[in-house]
Amino acid sequence: MDTPVFLDAYVRGDGQVILTLIDQENVTMYGSDATEVVHGSDALLKLVAADQQLWGGSAHFGAMEHVSLVQNHSFASIFFDIPFSVGGRPPVPVRVAAIWKREGKRWLLVQSSNAVVTEHQSAIKLLQHP
Repeated sequence: MDTPVFLDAYVRGDGQVILTLIDQENVTMYGSDATEVVHGSDALLKLVAADQQLWGGSAHFGAMEHVSLVQNHSFASIFFDIPFSVGGRPPVPVRVAAIWKREGKRWLLVQSSNAVVTEHQSAIKLLQHP
C-alpha cells in the first residue's frame, strides 16, 4: 500500500501519480463535505483539481497518527488521523479510512473517506466540564 505516496500526490495535485495508485474504474472517495462523493478516476481528478484551485498550492499533510492497519492477501484497510493545513493556517485533524486491493504485486486504492474531526468534544471531556 502506498498511502503516504497517495496523500503526497493528492496534496500536490499530481494526477499522473494518483492514476497509478487507484482502481480507475471502481474508486470511490468521500470528501469532508457531504456532497463530495466521487466514483471513478475522472470524477476523482475533478475533485483534486477543485481542491488545488481552492488551496492554491499551499496545502500540507503532517505525519500519520493512530494508524490501524488490517490486511490479508487481497484487501487492506487503513485508518488514521493526520494533521492538515492550508495557507499557513494552524493544522486541523483529519480522520481517514481507506481500502486498498491487491492487483498482482500492486495495491490500488478502491475506497477512501475523510472527515475533519472535533477536538476536546468527546463525551468524557464534555461530562468532565458541564
